[in-house]
Amino acid sequence: MVEKNYLSRGEQRLWEYIKDKEIIDSEIVQQIFPEFKANKINKLLYHLAKKKYLNRARKDLYYNQEQLKSYHKLASRIRNGYIGLSSALRYYNLITYEDFTIFVITDKFRKRMDLKGTNYSIEFIPLPDSFTGFEKKDEIYVSSIEKTLFDCLLKPRLIGMTNISQAFYNAKIDWPKFISFFKLTPNSSLYQRTGYLLDLMKKKTKLKVPKFVFEFLLKNIKYPVKLIPNKAPSKFNKKWLVEDNLGEDKILSWWM
Repeated sequence: MVEKNYLSRGEQRLWEYIKDKEIIDSEIVQQIFPEFKANKINKLLYHLAKKKYLNRARKDLYYNQEQLKSYHKLASRIRNGYIGLSSALRYYNLITYEDFTIFVITDKFRKRMDLKGTNYSIEFIPLPDSFTGFEKKDEIYVSSIEKTLFDCLLKPRLIGMTNISQAFYNAKIDWPKFISFFKLTPNSSLYQRTGYLLDLMKKKTKLKVPKFVFEFLLKNIKYPVKLIPNKAPSKFNKKWLVEDNLGEDKILSWWM
């Protein structure tokens, strides 16, 4: 509930226009009120936020918590990028895990911020070498299913192998499109971890993976790698040169 603090005449006039809006951009507001200078608009919005009618997302950008329906839309407005990782998995209903962190993939920008008045936080993750594979949906940019899975494999610690394996099982994957993203990086450990995970899922869950996927990934094996970066006991897989230090039961806990 908005605190009913006293509003000045200018604040009241502005509030009447923006009170039903989710996201408020000072530049757009100034187009509606050309008689106000930019610094006047900024001051009015600042005071509305101070009086708890609005929340400030960044300079010149505010949101109305009571009207806000899409945190993804707000996150995309704060910084250019696309919704990715577990946030994209949830968007496509590929996992059941509810994460109150909204991941936005950027080309360079990195930051974590909390959204005042909510349980949500936004984490901006830079992927400069693979800032591609996204498309516009519902007024926001979201990574495609194939690019989402690829990004998750790039950043497994942020997502968890359990969520990644569940997403692979639930997704309808364009496998040539999925494999195309691997050409963006020479990271051999990524190829190995991916091959090991898909091979395991094919054996245990009967996931249908085309033969050419394994052939492509096998060509890029180099040195032994750990599945995840920890010192837990592991089981070595000779085919993929992967030390599984997580364990099949944890990787496929949703299946077991």
